[in-house]
Amino acid sequence: MDLIVAIHQVVAIRFAGLSLTSDLPPSRYAAEGGTGFEFHLCGVINDVTRRLDSQFHDAMESWALVGQEQGEELAGPAPQMPGNAVPEPVKANITDDLGTRYTRLGGRIAGTGTEWDATWIYHPKPPRAAQRLVLAFTINGISTGHTCVIDPQAPEDGQ
Repeated sequence: MDLIVAIHQVVAIRFAGLSLTSDLPPSRYAAEGGTGFEFHLCGVINDVTRRLDSQFHDAMESWALVGQEQGEELAGPAPQMPGNAVPEPVKANITDDLGTRYTRLGGRIAGTGTEWDATWIYHPKPPRAAQRLVLAFTINGISTGHTCVIDPQAPEDGQ
């Protein structure tokens, strides 16, 4: 399914999946069982993302060259991947039919091979009695008008 949930900086962001169990990052929640869930977002590759990727690779080459020729101090910090800024503000307000309070613990964004992807990690895992999990997507806290309703008890990967 190609579920577009936001458009940010002319890049469409799609909901790419949800894993209902994950190892949580170290936190006070690990003592509570260490389970939660994560949802995944992907930027839709288009002419804009290809142009930004090309500019990023050029900037990385220039940065590396300055570092080699003039030293790391003069080169300054490495250029940031363009995918860091695009999906980063896209989050979700998450609710279920039981009123569970979900807390975002962190996530991962952009990397080699996942330049336009983001994964956000939440605690707790939805309770067994929950029948519906609702992700209401936002950009910088403002609703995109898109939601995704999930049966948290449905088997993953068609099992």
